[in-house]
Amino acid sequence: MKTNKPKLLILLVIFCKITILASQNLNLKIMSFNVQQPYSTNWDGRKANAAYIINTTQADIIGTQEAVNYQRDYLIQQTGYAWFGIGRDGGDNGEGSWIFYKGDKYNLDTANSGNFWLSDTPNTPSRFGGAYNRICTYVHLIEKSSGKGFYLFNAHFPTPDLPNERLKSMKLLAQRMANRAIQSDPVYLTGDFNSNEGDSVTLWMKNGSDNPIKCRDTYRDVFPSGNVDTGFGTKFDYIYCVNNSNYSSQNSWVIKTPVASDHFPIVAQVQYAFQNNPPLPVTHNIPGTIEAEQYASQFGTQLENTTDSGLGQNVGYLEPNDWMDYNVNISATDNYTFELRIASMSANGQLNVFVDGQYNQTLSMPLTNGWQNWETIIKSINLSSGLHTVRLEVVTGGFNLNWFKLTKPNFPPSGLVIPGKIEAENYSFSYGIQLEDTSDAGGGKNVGYLDVNDILEYNVTVATSNNYSFDIRVASLSSSGRINVLVDNQIKKTIDLPITNGWQNWQTLTEIIYLPQGAHTIKLEVVRAGFNLNWFHFTAASNVRQSLVSNEKSLNSFYPNPTTDFIYFNQEYQWIVYDLTGKEVAKGRSQIADLSRLDEGIYMVHFKGERKKLIIN
Repeated sequence: MKTNKPKLLILLVIFCKITILASQNLNLKIMSFNVQQPYSTNWDGRKANAAYIINTTQADIIGTQEAVNYQRDYLIQQTGYAWFGIGRDGGDNGEGSWIFYKGDKYNLDTANSGNFWLSDTPNTPSRFGGAYNRICTYVHLIEKSSGKGFYLFNAHFPTPDLPNERLKSMKLLAQRMANRAIQSDPVYLTGDFNSNEGDSVTLWMKNGSDNPIKCRDTYRDVFPSGNVDTGFGTKFDYIYCVNNSNYSSQNSWVIKTPVASDHFPIVAQVQYAFQNNPPLPVTHNIPGTIEAEQYASQFGTQLENTTDSGLGQNVGYLEPNDWMDYNVNISATDNYTFELRIASMSANGQLNVFVDGQYNQTLSMPLTNGWQNWETIIKSINLSSGLHTVRLEVVTGGFNLNWFKLTKPNFPPSGLVIPGKIEAENYSFSYGIQLEDTSDAGGGKNVGYLDVNDILEYNVTVATSNNYSFDIRVASLSSSGRINVLVDNQIKKTIDLPITNGWQNWQTLTEIIYLPQGAHTIKLEVVRAGFNLNWFHFTAASNVRQSLVSNEKSLNSFYPNPTTDFIYFNQEYQWIVYDLTGKEVAKGRSQIADLSRLDEGIYMVHFKGERKKLIIN
């Protein structure tokens, strides 16, 4: 008996290895089926054959082409498959690239499934050319038994007489596929591409020098040579996989009987070998850099390859209410420098930051004039030590995110005390500013060359909680600047600065700001450029003035009013703006409302159950 134990152990180890390897493989049966549109094509005479083919083949997932909504509905009713997609003319209109899948076997990841048009305007019904709109539908399915996921893209290309339009379609499709081909999830493609095997479009998909995701024809994996006919005496229909050793094809065939269409369905049995189990969410140590794609969870985002330094991927295609969560371990309670690497085609992008579900701040994204023209913006954020979840939630899209970095500012406490005077150049942290000699009384330096989103931060100790007179010394040539004053990243005041008719013609402007006792960070953030700053001075306000300020604060929960572009609430609210006809013209959930697109006039702002008049001029 002793001599048999090693053999038994060896067999057990081999069995376990085989079982583990098998569990890491994803096995799929995929079909591509051009159902053929129903008009003057004897749909009533062939629809039973189409349902029979689907029922007998039992593919896991089917990419269909040409079918209109009632053909789709008939096949779904006869076969029991789930489906996803929209018509090429929007909604349920026109032919669709509907995807059928086994709903009892797979869950649909709706956040990472969608549609786009093969055109220069892929988000609206359109086309590169030809008589009809062309659409691509894609799904991300999760196998219920294993938790493993995969993508399938499905499309119907322009007709053979439009080679340039077909090539443009394939290039757009390949780029979208490449954006999805992350390490843990395979991606496949089905379709009627109206391109035979020797066509330039087919050759580009396999070997194009600028193709970001070169693919193989799964049928040719199994049968490298010989004729194949999927209709019209040629091969227009394909099931593609990525040209990667993790992808393999076990079998493939064309179904010629019974006849159900002018195209013959093509089927492939494929396998994807997962090299590792999908990674568990990572907890990031702070201080440190976090790649945007290294989230613990997300909603609505997509990944794409980046040309930024370091390459890899960035998060893109961001729309309102998309979000990413990051698990972080903060080494020490501190006010951290918060750098974000962004690229944008819009100056209106905004991102809300939450820590453990609590709103922290809203970040505005500058225009960089390109989806891969990267710039680093620098903010600050107060974080307490320990384990936390940081959420980045999109308010307004139009930007990409590559990474963000949280570091401790490299400076000692400034020793600035309030009440007291603070020279502008005595900041503890700055971004984008320059110093120059000043001719103002007392000489020294002033802060100048200020641009939108430049910042100055000051570590201060406030002696007592109080309303303070905030005197700020400014000069400007010909434009009225604007700054936000933030205390611990909460906006306390937005100040419109005067025109003084000279870069060294100095004036003092006075506002009232409430400051709580203790150590704080005061941030001055440039909203509108065109001014210099020399110093600012905090003194305790009189009781009368405090009363006026208190009354003003109770009566006005947003400011400034009138405004030209933004209003600021005293905290985050769900808000709606109506014009005088009662029409809703803007809405959001934030502490800052961007109303720069609205015309001059009188509006009503609805928030926290109240309506208040707003003047835009």
